[in-house]
Amino acid sequence: MRSRLLDLRRPSRMMGIALVLSTVIGCGGDGVIRRVGDLPPPPPGAGFVEIECEPTTVDLYVDGVYRGRLDGYRNGVIRMPEGTRRIALRKAGHYSFYGTIEVGQATSRIATRLIPEVP
Repeated sequence: MRSRLLDLRRPSRMMGIALVLSTVIGCGGDGVIRRVGDLPPPPPGAGFVEIECEPTTVDLYVDGVYRGRLDGYRNGVIRMPEGTRRIALRKAGHYSFYGTIEVGQATSRIATRLIPEVP
């Protein structure tokens, strides 16, 4: 039976291994993006918005369209088309947050806290 050991003498194999290692090491060793600064550049015509909200289990609306729960996005980072966007954060039993943000090539940030409604 022929051995299936990786032949490191072939240059093409070495390049593949170096590429994989540099990708993993560049992301903190385990391939996980840890900070907004670790994000790749956004694609043309889009940008990133980092939303920090307490509580984290709020519903996110962008331009009136439901985009899911905020805690479903890694570190609250959402990719959006460039331009002025209307943001709404809603949770039952809390006053909602409404705002606008300019999305561009630089990462924009929103930090807020929803206030519980008084019964």
